[in-house]
Amino acid sequence: MYNNFKASYSPSLLPVNAQIPQPIIEPVVAQIPSVVPVNAVAQPVGIIADKSLEILATALDPVVQILVAISFPIASVIMVGACFFFMLGNSEKAWSMIMNAG
Repeated sequence: MYNNFKASYSPSLLPVNAQIPQPIIEPVVAQIPSVVPVNAVAQPVGIIADKSLEILATALDPVVQILVAISFPIASVIMVGACFFFMLGNSEKAWSMIMNAG
């Protein structure tokens, strides 16, 4: 069989000079609805829930501040008591006291 192509090309790989068509990209135009609902009333979503959550947080703020204020002294007393148990040689009781403090 006679080969018309150059010797550098193998019979299974042939050069192709075809152009690949590029897709045409059209600009996107926003569509405005021609019909507007007449009885559409804007309903605020989450206003009541947000306001009630704000009221609840304001009401409970003093309670949270009191709990934060007394938590450090209570933790300090527990740590001092646990240190006494360490000094007396009862480390198991000291560790259980520290672990069960929370």
